[in-house]
Amino acid sequence: MRWLAVLLLAVFLPAYAQEEAPLRVLFLGNSYTYFNDLPNMVAKLAAVSPGRKIDAKAVTRGGANLSELWSVTNAVETLRNGEWDVVVLQEQSTLGSNYVEGKWQVNEPGGLLRWAKFWQAEIQRKDAKTVLYLTWGRKARPEFQNALNYAYSEAAEAIGAQIAPAGLAWKRLRELHSNIELFDPDGTHPSPVGTLVNACVFLETLVNRSCTTVPQPPNTVKINEADWKAVVEAAQFAVEQYKAGALNNPLKPEYGTAKTLVPSKETDWSGEWRGSAQIYDGVYQLQLQLLENGKGCQGTVQISHPVTKLRLQYPVAACKVENGFLTFGTNDLRGIIEDYKAVLNEGKLVGTHALRSIDPYRRIFGSFELKKNAEK
Repeated sequence: MRWLAVLLLAVFLPAYAQEEAPLRVLFLGNSYTYFNDLPNMVAKLAAVSPGRKIDAKAVTRGGANLSELWSVTNAVETLRNGEWDVVVLQEQSTLGSNYVEGKWQVNEPGGLLRWAKFWQAEIQRKDAKTVLYLTWGRKARPEFQNALNYAYSEAAEAIGAQIAPAGLAWKRLRELHSNIELFDPDGTHPSPVGTLVNACVFLETLVNRSCTTVPQPPNTVKINEADWKAVVEAAQFAVEQYKAGALNNPLKPEYGTAKTLVPSKETDWSGEWRGSAQIYDGVYQLQLQLLENGKGCQGTVQISHPVTKLRLQYPVAACKVENGFLTFGTNDLRGIIEDYKAVLNEGKLVGTHALRSIDPYRRIFGSFELKKNAEK
């Protein structure tokens, strides 16, 4: 009988040995990850297709960037205390705030680059691999995709990470199948179909098999056969394009900065100045009370918005007039420091506004034009 047991063991043991343990994946992100439970959908697709399975966990926080995931969630503790094969990092959808002349755009990748390196160090200590989750441009801002591609490409190169190119799949579907609704009604988060696209991208990124191996879409997603085929094709196309180098050396976007000012010889700085300013996220009313004293000056700044009724007032700080320029700052109760620079131009006070911040997730530049004693 012993020989029979040995024979049976020899026959069946290889079959057991070939079955890999599930891939342990930790997703770290925000609502782009937890909407429609992306990690669970990825695991379900892997479960119903032949091949290695996926055990997915997640730590998420609405609106969070990688810095906030580090500091105000238990993501670091979860990473350190668990056993992981892959950790997925998802940055805030526009990489923070970037307003130039009141226009909203994708921010520079400074925050993503800085915090991806912090996370990468922790991930390497767990002998895990890092995957960056490339997201998509908003429904009303498809042009955001180019800046997102650039940022994630830079970060992936900096830390030696792989990219899950969900944004490329969305771009293809939006161009070729605009009838497929990828967005939630809010125009930013994914619909269930949008999450399905992302899940197909992750299935191929994580375990190297496409959704062509999935018998049918999850029953939680309402989708017809033609649209399901389009989703599968777009996810395959995105991963293939990424592997072929589609995200190598993308063009660096223009992020915008403060306008250049030319000093004049006019010197009548003192007085009450009123006018409009393209600052923050739109057009505001700006009032400046200014009293010049040699190279120094003092006064107050008032910012208001006629629709939202916002009204802020604070004294100017470090005010000086030098070499044809007026410069001053503000340090209000919000703890926000703003820098103003202006010149006199045919009796008008023309200048720039900038948010001073060491936070790479915040970037604001604007401009203003004021007239002395102008009507409100």
